[in-house]
Parts: sequence; structure tokens; C-alpha cells
Amino acid sequence: MKTPIILQKVSAGFPSPAADFVQDEINLNNELIKNPPATFLIRVEGNSMIEHKITSGDMLVVDRSLSLTNDCIAVINFNNELVVKNIIKEKNSFYINTKEGKILINENSDINLWGIVTYIIHATN
Repeated sequence: MKTPIILQKVSAGFPSPAADFVQDEINLNNELIKNPPATFLIRVEGNSMIEHKITSGDMLVVDRSLSLTNDCIAVINFNNELVVKNIIKEKNSFYINTKEGKILINENSDINLWGIVTYIIHATN
């Protein structure tokens, strides 16, 4: 399904004259999903990632084909539970922060990468 899009940008400060008509259409799948076979959506439950602007009820667009990078947001299987975490890179190693401290992500850890978050869809109400 294509959704109408106004090509004029909206001002976040002082208002500017707005277009009164739709100028084009946009396919949100094409905009948000760069690699369809490797992409999935998952809904967030809980507010542990609020410092990264991810709140309960948000929908995450996750790409399984991307690799870990410093300060990326990832969906991982940790202790047999899917969680969303910020990934930290230090000295060529990747970590997640937990209440117990930093945990190294490697082939020996109980952490399996499911994918990298590429977009956060956040409802305003």
C-alpha cells in the first residue's frame, strides 16, 4: 500500500506555508526496508532503552544482514530472551551493558545477534 507524502518539508520551528495537496506517494516498505529478505519488524515491551528514544510499544525495523558497529542498537537473544540493547565497541571487541556490568559478545557468550535496528517507529500518543 502506498501512503501519500507531502514533498515540502515541515518546519519544527516557525511555521511556513504548507502545501494543500498531496504531491506524490511513498511506499513505506521501500523507504524503511533496504534488504527485504533479511528484515523483520518487532514490537518493544518495556522502557529499558528510553535513553535511546525507544519506548514500550515502539516498532523496530531490524536488518539481519548488517554487522555490529560501535553504538548501534541490536536485537539479540540473551539468556534465551529477545532483548534490544545498545552495542559498545572497545578495543576491537563488542559489549552490552547489563545491571551486572559489561558482557563481551563473542562465539563463547550466551548472546546471539538477531539483527541491527535501522528504524524506530514511535507512536506519539
